[in-house]
Amino acid sequence: MGQRFKVIRGKRTAEPGQENESLELPAFEEALVAHLDHLFAFALRLVSGQRARAEDLVQEVCLRAFRRYAGLRDPEKIRTWLFQILVNAHINEYHRGSHEPPVVDVELSEALLDRAPTPEEDLFNHLLDDEVKQALDALPVEFRTVVWLSDVEELSYKEIAEVTGCPLGSVASRLYRGHSLLRERLREYARRRGLMKE
Repeated sequence: MGQRFKVIRGKRTAEPGQENESLELPAFEEALVAHLDHLFAFALRLVSGQRARAEDLVQEVCLRAFRRYAGLRDPEKIRTWLFQILVNAHINEYHRGSHEPPVVDVELSEALLDRAPTPEEDLFNHLLDDEVKQALDALPVEFRTVVWLSDVEELSYKEIAEVTGCPLGSVASRLYRGHSLLRERLREYARRRGLMKE
């Protein structure tokens, strides 16, 4: 990514009651550089740690974002917009070469999601990064995406729904299932290491 981008500026139309105000988009380079590390880290997880593929994916995101930047209306949504481009670029690549079975979404209620952490979840929070990365990389991409956006990038369900193009219930379902799968993998790791009793 040694190429330099020219500066592009755009303006958002004013909201009702703010006719005299307009929010300027930052220069494209400035907006991109502020989020580049997060984009690369997310891309790396999406492609299960394959650095070359992650670099190619981020480069594709940069090109797509550059072409569409002038049309962006809300400077406060740059981060989620870039993540959305990344997810869409990965989905395009994924559909070209993947033979993984599709994931079926199940709508979950908030009551299922609001509960105290289990001892296994507490253990999850104290495991080494490598084991967490391996467990995360082993998840199907649909679950890996929402887990990363929620737990690492700290996006809201609504923002994750915007990024992934899924309904809120599907986001909740994928997050719940992704956490369950992670717990199972990390439990197995803990058993192998003698950190948890059978």
